[in-house]
Amino acid sequence: MKRTISTLVILAIFGFTSNKAQSQNVLLIPPLDSGVMINGARTFNLTMSNGTTEFIPGLQTPTSGYNGSFLGPTLSIQKGDSVVINVTNLLGENTTTHWHGLHVPAIMDGGPHQMIPDNSTWTTTFRMLNQASTFWYHPHHKPNFWQDPDGTGGQVYRGLAGMLMVEDNNSDNLNIPNTYGVDEIPLIIQDRAFDINGEFIEFLNPALAGRPGDTVLVNGTLNAVHQTNAQMIRYRILNGSNTRTYYLGFDDNRNFDVIATDGGFLEAPVSINRVRISPGERLEIVVDFSSDQGNILTLMSYAAELYPIMPVFVSGLVDGMDTLNYSIMTFDVGPPTTLTTPITSLSSVLNTIPVYDPAMADVLRPFLLSNGPPMTINGVGMDMAVINEVIQLGDMELWTITNDSGSSHPFHVHGEPFQVISRSDGPVEEWEKGWKDVVFVTKKSNQGVPGWVKIMKPFNDFIDSVTPYMYHCHILEHEDRGMMGQYLVVDTLGVASDIELNKEEINVTIYPNPLNSDIVHINISSRVDDHIDLRLFDTQGNEVLILNQNQEIKEGKNDLSFNLEGIPAGIYFVRLQNTESINIKKIVKL
Repeated sequence: MKRTISTLVILAIFGFTSNKAQSQNVLLIPPLDSGVMINGARTFNLTMSNGTTEFIPGLQTPTSGYNGSFLGPTLSIQKGDSVVINVTNLLGENTTTHWHGLHVPAIMDGGPHQMIPDNSTWTTTFRMLNQASTFWYHPHHKPNFWQDPDGTGGQVYRGLAGMLMVEDNNSDNLNIPNTYGVDEIPLIIQDRAFDINGEFIEFLNPALAGRPGDTVLVNGTLNAVHQTNAQMIRYRILNGSNTRTYYLGFDDNRNFDVIATDGGFLEAPVSINRVRISPGERLEIVVDFSSDQGNILTLMSYAAELYPIMPVFVSGLVDGMDTLNYSIMTFDVGPPTTLTTPITSLSSVLNTIPVYDPAMADVLRPFLLSNGPPMTINGVGMDMAVINEVIQLGDMELWTITNDSGSSHPFHVHGEPFQVISRSDGPVEEWEKGWKDVVFVTKKSNQGVPGWVKIMKPFNDFIDSVTPYMYHCHILEHEDRGMMGQYLVVDTLGVASDIELNKEEINVTIYPNPLNSDIVHINISSRVDDHIDLRLFDTQGNEVLILNQNQEIKEGKNDLSFNLEGIPAGIYFVRLQNTESINIKKIVKL
């Protein structure tokens, strides 16, 4: 992993402490935690506890955090790592911790079913399957009543959240800024409201089902100033707000490059001067300050521009931060850094993203979001005892998320990332054509026409007939109020066996797919020397062909070819099994 400046150096440079802000202006940089290797697993220890934080000079605000009083460390993990995370709850109330955006088994996902009782420790273990990107972690506890402080909304508002970064071979070899705390900076943007004693005001607008603020925090810093350098700087941006959507741009209207979204790098940098980011979404942007030494620039939210074209709430529920332009933070540009070699140009190719074709969807699944009351998805509110959707392993699904309400909803789906296919408010923008796990679904128009978004999502692994994944609005109070559902991934066709899926990572690519000839190529990337079994099944779970048995493969890439002459046109599943895992891929023969 490319992390050349130690955490101790970062602490010295930026003055970060976990208990009290040393400055009310200098941007705090959360400490980097790369874990420790124990028995071959990258191991982390997180403690959730209460404390106080000084946001306003002389006033102590009651807060909560991971390994400190507010927010948490930035976790750094390499794709392919075996990961162990021990989460200890000292909050005095029940909680959970969800790994937002990670592709992990449902039982390790940290949703509302993975309860962490007070004064106990929950241990999650998984193989990191995600490609390089920016993720985050936060509570996902379902309260008895949506305004209760022990719900997801209340616990996140108190400060329980942190960033998680994944690197891989691709990111390690890209020409991008990548020295944490120097030219690669996390920005966790949140809004809060304070009373005269410095305590958080949770419900500033009693008419709104949310916890909006009137003050911006970045990494827990009020009026944040990043003392940066005259060179290319990469910002990993997380909208960690409960309710607020931002429309980001600089006060001089300069362009910046979006290089990644929720689940990975874009195929190429996208140069723009405005970008929307709703709760739960992440962006990675690169800003070129090379000609700005001695200048001060401001990152703005241009809400006045967004509101006429894409309002978040109906007019009766909006506030000034929904309709007026305001500052997020400023940048004081000094000379180029001497701690690392500045990046002067970005890689023109960042990633390869297969484009999902809606015509290849196995299932079309509709979702209707309604504010009610009560808040519902497809007419029902969240019930922990009810499974709302059951999905077949190996299917590719096209979901249509329709919003018939008077507020826009950022819709989050747990599990593998998805692609945005189309939307009611115009074409999908270039920066939104990468891997996503949150999508902004605009509200019903003034003429009463619902907003909608279509997404395509694969379900390739982690069957579990008991433990569900979640889908929900990421306005946290909407989630707590019932706008959430549950889905299972099952194997009704018998394609998989009882062996745990993806215990040992093997990446499989099949091409061409769809197959318009008899020859199919299967590329297998393995982390170890191994033996595999390859078989072809039809959609009824019948074994059609044994491609090979006990095939030896080597660490790294292995290219295999097979002749499917005589196999009729149709949809099939290729099942690859090694000693500890199964990988299933769908193939279409034309």
